[in-house]
Amino acid sequence: MDTLYLIANTAFQALVMGFIYAALALGYNIVYRVSKAVNLAEPEIVVFTAYVVFVLSAYYHVPIPAAFTLSLALGFGVGVALERLLARPLRGRPVAALMAATLGAYYVLRGMSMVVSRGFEMGSLGLPETYYSIGPVRASLSDFIAICVSLSVIVGIVLMHRYTRLGIAMRAVSEDAFGASAYGLPVTVLTMLSWGIAGVVSAAAAFALAAKAQVSPMLDFYAIKALAASLLAGLDSIAGVVVGGLVLGFMEQFGSLALDPILPGLGNQLAFIVMLVVLLFKPYGLFGTERIERV
Repeated sequence: MDTLYLIANTAFQALVMGFIYAALALGYNIVYRVSKAVNLAEPEIVVFTAYVVFVLSAYYHVPIPAAFTLSLALGFGVGVALERLLARPLRGRPVAALMAATLGAYYVLRGMSMVVSRGFEMGSLGLPETYYSIGPVRASLSDFIAICVSLSVIVGIVLMHRYTRLGIAMRAVSEDAFGASAYGLPVTVLTMLSWGIAGVVSAAAAFALAAKAQVSPMLDFYAIKALAASLLAGLDSIAGVVVGGLVLGFMEQFGSLALDPILPGLGNQLAFIVMLVVLLFKPYGLFGTERIERV
């Protein structure tokens, strides 16, 4: 019975973290589709927006829904600013130049996070510690909030890309920007909106993550690990990130369960092992589109 309880609860936590990783991975995928570069600033967008929610709710007594809404607006603004100030001037330059620029933006955002958090002691979001028993599984309110927010983000983005005019136009730009421009689509505006939406996704995923973990600079560690889920799925696959996130969540949780008694901490490093293996043997991911480049 104890073994069943342990396996069931580990599987549930793997499911929760898998959906969080998938939501975080979407932020990378949306930007990659339109700019063909990995946004290395995303981990700090996650930290910055989580800090905003925490400080507003814990110290200024702003209701959590209002603080969360403001963090989404900030995420959108940061994404638009990154596109306007970095991606647009560097269009046509080597991809490495844009990635290096977003790495610089990572440190700028880290400085902003330090300003927001200065003088405040970081901690949990202060959600009620309510627990529910579902068979052998014991779940908290924060677990359900994390799942609901992550799933809402994933389903919303997938539906938008497949069934709305904006999503279809964004897909056209990601597949062939020159062709989309020839058909009269506003490529510049759609690219800017894609970066902004990626910022909103990162902020929403940050809230889901903050519901599960303490708000601290270490949140960017989870966002970096989510890049493994994005690579596993394929950086240009929106729907595939669900599979990538769940695989990463289950691998990490059950890996920790099996390996930590022997090699403490190895379970948390499995994401980086996955990243290396994928880059070496399946660089376009499980669902990504292989590209033939002329040399």
